[in-house]
Amino acid sequence: MAHHVPVAPHTEGRRIPGHRLGEKEMLRAWLRFARATVEAKATGLTPAQLIATPSPSEISVGGILTHLVTVEHHWFGNVLGGQAHPMPFGPGDPDGDWRVPEDADADSLLTRYRAACAASDTVIASLALDDLGAQTTDDYTLRWAMTHVTIDTSRHAGQADLLRELLDGERGW
Repeated sequence: MAHHVPVAPHTEGRRIPGHRLGEKEMLRAWLRFARATVEAKATGLTPAQLIATPSPSEISVGGILTHLVTVEHHWFGNVLGGQAHPMPFGPGDPDGDWRVPEDADADSLLTRYRAACAASDTVIASLALDDLGAQTTDDYTLRWAMTHVTIDTSRHAGQADLLRELLDGERGW
C-alpha cells in the first residue's frame, strides 16, 4: 500500500483490518485501529503537552483521552454492560469528561484508557451484534454502539493528530 503521509510513530502492532472479516470482527478491528491511533498520538507527550490547547477549540490530547474513557464506560460499561460508571459531567459541568487530572501524565492516562477499552472488549465479546445488553429502557444494539464509538474515536484521533503536529511536529496517520 502506498502512503501519502508517513505512518505515525508509536503504532507498532496497529493493523488495517482484513477485507474479508465477518461483520463483528470487522467492527472490532476498526475500533481497535482507532483506539491504537489515539494512543499513538498521546504516547511520549509531556504533562504540559497533554493539557496544551494549541487551537482555538481548547481541546487537548489529554482531554481527548479522558473523554474517550467516558465514552467507553458509558456505551459498553453502563448502557450495554449494566455497570454503574459515574459520568464526570452534568448540567453544571457539561465538559467535565474533558478535564485532565492535575497529576496526569501520558502513562497514567493511557493506562486508564487501555483499562476502559479492555473492559469494553469484555462486554463486546459477550454480546451478539443485535443484542441490547443490560439496558431496559432504550434500544441500542451492540452494532450501533460499536459503530458510534468507532466513529467518535476516529474523529478524536484526527483531532489528536492535528494537536500533536502543532505541539511537536510529529505527524502521520
